[in-house]
Amino acid sequence: MNVALAVKPLEELTEQYGPMRTVLHSVTPTAVPSQQHPTYVFNILGGETLRESVINGTDDTADLFVRLVKYIDPVSQWVRFAVDYWSVNGFWATDHVHRAVAEAAYEDAARAEFAEPTLTLSLERFTRGLASFYDVTDVI
Repeated sequence: MNVALAVKPLEELTEQYGPMRTVLHSVTPTAVPSQQHPTYVFNILGGETLRESVINGTDDTADLFVRLVKYIDPVSQWVRFAVDYWSVNGFWATDHVHRAVAEAAYEDAARAEFAEPTLTLSLERFTRGLASFYDVTDVI
């Protein structure tokens, strides 16, 4: 089933449940104090991957991934849902207590990468939309 049809757009979900919280970022400010940053990295990386989109490099290792992750917030100890974006050019993670908001944010992040790629990619990647752009994706 196409998730985009199953949930409201991110804007409506944000209005209803509040915005995603930025917990990690390589360049701009985050809601996580610097001393807690490594703990969030560890918990998000060790979380349960629910969805994933990946672009592999020429050496067959990931040059970029966007993941929807279920993890335990190290401060509150609550289950949260994170959108974990990592590439050879930078990283960020946002999270929310409601999975529907994080699902919509994950879809938006995967589509945004296709719309404005941050990596230099071959033209072949753009021939069939998201299906050929990502090596692995569940965004349709």
